Amino acid sequence: MKIPLPGFGDMLVDEARGRLYISGGKGTNSVVVTDLEGGIQRTVDIGRGGGGMTLGPDGTKLYVALVDSDGIAIVDLATYAVDWYYVGTHDGVPTCPSDVAWAAGQLWFGWGCDTYPGGIGKVDPETRAYDLAMAQGRTDSRFSAPLLATVPSQPAILIAGVTNTTPALLFRLEVTPTELHQRAMRWTDGGFVKQLAVTPDGGQVIVPSGAPYYHPVLRTSDLTEVHRYPTTHYPNAAAVRSDGLVVAGILGYYDKDVYIFEPGGSTPIATYEFGHLPNQETWAHTLVDGGLAWHGDRIYAITEQLSEPDNVTLRIRDLSQ
Repeated sequence: MKIPLPGFGDMLVDEARGRLYISGGKGTNSVVVTDLEGGIQRTVDIGRGGGGMTLGPDGTKLYVALVDSDGIAIVDLATYAVDWYYVGTHDGVPTCPSDVAWAAGQLWFGWGCDTYPGGIGKVDPETRAYDLAMAQGRTDSRFSAPLLATVPSQPAILIAGVTNTTPALLFRLEVTPTELHQRAMRWTDGGFVKQLAVTPDGGQVIVPSGAPYYHPVLRTSDLTEVHRYPTTHYPNAAAVRSDGLVVAGILGYYDKDVYIFEPGGSTPIATYEFGHLPNQETWAHTLVDGGLAWHGDRIYAITEQLSEPDNVTLRIRDLSQ
């Protein structure tokens, strides 16, 4: 199913409503809503740049980081009406929010444009007051635009992965409504963080980062590596099902694109190659960074094709078939 977006920002499954939300990244202004079979229901205009997304604590609103602006879009999922949080500028330059996550009753966001230092900020949902300096970047400007993940069993914990450092830089952060404390930090052995996939019990996080050529699994308590899912060159996506089943993806022009593992397994139980779509030709489709999600036995994957710009496609694979 071709998606009417020129790029990709994030994908989120809303099981309660039977929907899939897909944002388009930089240079876009909408979120595409599909049903769980991939049928497009509508496109919602959100503003400048659709980045990382999260559902609100009660599941009634969708929050979208606006990567080309200084705001976060708030989509009412009953009416599709859109509101915004303003999150300010930093020393007169844009903040470019990259990702969002809820913890300790606050909306946390990673921020930082391509050429400026960044960090982690928060918005109070009641007062709309914002604070950019909760975890500001290093003075050498390498810390920018982190991805964020929450730990289900520990609602006051955030995992942050910085997206523009090599090797990748990871943080385990403990938050309160007014403070943020670093509890662990780790440089990985690889490149930029592409996605953060936390296991259902909250004990581990999978961190694909382009290299090394496997999917490392880190313990969330101290970010120590405890396992590896053996894939191949250029890991760029991962997602974990509610029972712990792992889907791990790579940027693979000549290899299998997706590998399925039992929790803690070392041999994939299934693999998928996206290849070409019917009546399409030259370059095969490849998985985009962060382009994996689960619902039941269905794996959702977003692919693109180098030979055809703006060719963003939703693929669905069913393990039961």
